[in-house]
Amino acid sequence: MTLLHSCQKAAELISQSLDEPLDMVDKLRLRVHLSMCGNCRNVQEQLNLIHKMGSQIGTLDLCDDSGEAPFPQGN
Repeated sequence: MTLLHSCQKAAELISQSLDEPLDMVDKLRLRVHLSMCGNCRNVQEQLNLIHKMGSQIGTLDLCDDSGEAPFPQGN
């Protein structure tokens, strides 16, 4: 068992952690890797932002204060 992951494996675990809990071993390995790898910390921040934005799709208000859509609607 190796304690450190490659950046590719770390990115996979970061993505997986957004969808489901990691087991304790993977969580520890990822934490160790992230503590030493600034690039993977950046990837984690970016994926967290994308995940958060994706979960908000469909909840955005596309009407202005007048209740009309801000874009012309072609018929």
